[in-house]
Amino acid sequence: MGPAPRQSSDAVSGVREARPGDIERVAEIKVRNWADTYGPLVPSGVLGPFLDKDNAAAQIRELMRSPQILLLVGPGTGVVQGFALTYMARPPEPWLESLHVMREERGRGLGRQLMRETANRLLAAGYRSMSLGVIIGNDRAARFYERLGGVPMRVEAVGFADGVEHTVWRWPDLTALVKDPGLS
Repeated sequence: MGPAPRQSSDAVSGVREARPGDIERVAEIKVRNWADTYGPLVPSGVLGPFLDKDNAAAQIRELMRSPQILLLVGPGTGVVQGFALTYMARPPEPWLESLHVMREERGRGLGRQLMRETANRLLAAGYRSMSLGVIIGNDRAARFYERLGGVPMRVEAVGFADGVEHTVWRWPDLTALVKDPGLS
């Protein structure tokens, strides 16, 4: 299967909740982004299992069964180019587990739209804050979250790889993420 057709910047038309028919595309995006982004940052022996598209699809399929999982995709129409996966009930606050946009579509606003809509949905569900982790060395992601008002809180080991750390970023008030004019 080849890459999905490239969409123009005006094709970024909002986001929506994922549907079962999106699972394969979300898995493809996740695997491609893990290979591109984490390849230089995570030992290959650790990274290997995360690059199995069938395994990723099975995990996403299982996660979608939980009412405590928020999985948004975008754009809202056409070929999905990015997604945001959030564990809403993870203590002490929701955890954005994944935000991935195809490399060819980065910088066109889809990531910002996914972040804004994630914040909107969390606020509507009664949550006020959110956290996520950025693998040390993923400077592009760190700059993106900083521009969106995230606050770096601490560095800690990740649970899936010895010797790999991430910075925990936090939005103590999601209303700021929703109202930020930089997200327009």
